[in-house]
Amino acid sequence: MKFAREVSGISHGVSLGLLAALYVRDSLALSVDVEPHVPGLDPSLPVQVPLGTDRAAVTAEWPGWWNDALDACRRGAEPLTAEDAEALLTRPASRAVVVALKPGIEKLHQVQSPAALPMGDVLRGIESRIGRWAQSVELHIAEVPVDGLLWERIAPAHVLASTRFLNDPARTAPALRAVLEDLV
Repeated sequence: MKFAREVSGISHGVSLGLLAALYVRDSLALSVDVEPHVPGLDPSLPVQVPLGTDRAAVTAEWPGWWNDALDACRRGAEPLTAEDAEALLTRPASRAVVVALKPGIEKLHQVQSPAALPMGDVLRGIESRIGRWAQSVELHIAEVPVDGLLWERIAPAHVLASTRFLNDPARTAPALRAVLEDLV
């Protein structure tokens, strides 16, 4: 990303690993409860259980898969393809359903364009207030196309945010400011 000068360490995009987990959760209508709570995908998906899917096994694997997918996101270990996520290496039922649902997951991932964020304006405002350049700023925003407003800090320099939240400048700028002020 370019601002008044090059600011490295700031990234923002749609996470394939998290999107795949949410796609499976919603397609199979799994009843799982994890923190942070993440609403259903937007637009919502029809229930679709591929033939041969062990729904009970996927339900049992899903919370651990979600936690591992969040961890991979925090470490910057995004998979190249949904089925190659390291979080699926020890979860055969979940991996099998990802393979079965791969066309839908890939289609949804391809149509997602990360929201435009006012990062430069927010950084310039912070720099003006503190009287120096914001150096060595690291912030990673994983965008997920879910229903509702989601802005959840999943690590000091990592945020999980809904597309709807990020597309609302009145919410995004103050939220970015709060996180970035904490990091500079």
